[in-house]
Amino acid sequence: MPQPSYAYACARISALEKSLFGRDAIRRMAEGSLEDAIRMLSDAKYGNIPDATSEDTERMIESVRKQTAETIRDLSPDASLTDLFLLQTDAQNLKVLIKARLLGTTDIIWLEGGLFSREQLSTMVAEAKYDLLPEEMQRAMAHLEAKLKIAEEPQLVSVYTDYGYHAHCLKASESMKEPFIRQYFAALCDFNNVITFLRMRAMGAQKEDLKDVLLPNAGVRSHALIDAYELSAETLTKAISSSVVKSSLQDGLNKMLATGSISMLEKTRDDYLLSLVNEHRHDSMTIFPVVGYFLARDREAKAVRLIVTVKRNGLDDAVIAERLRELYG
Repeated sequence: MPQPSYAYACARISALEKSLFGRDAIRRMAEGSLEDAIRMLSDAKYGNIPDATSEDTERMIESVRKQTAETIRDLSPDASLTDLFLLQTDAQNLKVLIKARLLGTTDIIWLEGGLFSREQLSTMVAEAKYDLLPEEMQRAMAHLEAKLKIAEEPQLVSVYTDYGYHAHCLKASESMKEPFIRQYFAALCDFNNVITFLRMRAMGAQKEDLKDVLLPNAGVRSHALIDAYELSAETLTKAISSSVVKSSLQDGLNKMLATGSISMLEKTRDDYLLSLVNEHRHDSMTIFPVVGYFLARDREAKAVRLIVTVKRNGLDDAVIAERLRELYG
């Protein structure tokens, strides 16, 4: 069993990073055919599934996600920090399980790589009892279950689960010695709240409904977004002025206004979050290489899924260029 030391962790991560698909490999995969992409994955033993076909892509991805999570848990010298990233998978699985309970189905898409087993989360959901989760998530899930007793509205599941996860991450990061982790989750909340603001407006939702779907306040205050809801998109500049990532947010908004696509703001968010770790990936004896490896594998999985999905469905390769995020390294 490895020792939880920075020296050991950084040495192991350095070796593991050699198996990552770099920018050139992802570019070749994107430019080739579906068969070329699957051949590259098979040659790299991605997911360790022999004779894999395009239909095995999700199994390959989930196999890698599971192994990555196990590696992070084994190597991390600061589990309280790295667990925040792994917990996001549990939050997603909770949403799937609760919605399945409401719909009376057991057919779900399970994501590997969280802190809790499928049995543990399934028991929580079946009993509507979430004592194993962090306090902020427990509180949010209790509110959710109370709401669902009144009306079984599946859309509430994502709202409350996401709120609890982000609230926990913001609170936990306040006491951590690594300042980047506070900036990471504050930025995540700010970006996601602005994206929610824009999506709600695009749907024609009422101003009063916005406050019910926003995440916890970080830099961007919910009242500032509500005040700007019925005004032009340019008024968001004032609403985001208190964010630690206001320049990146504004850059993303400018790209969105120029293209008319909210996905440009999502891309700006994802690239900014990776940059917080990417620029420190060579800082040995720190947590950065460990977090960086996790984010690298996560970004790699999303790139693989995007490329295979586009090619399998005969979509224009321009979709890949539009949606592909920056890679680690």
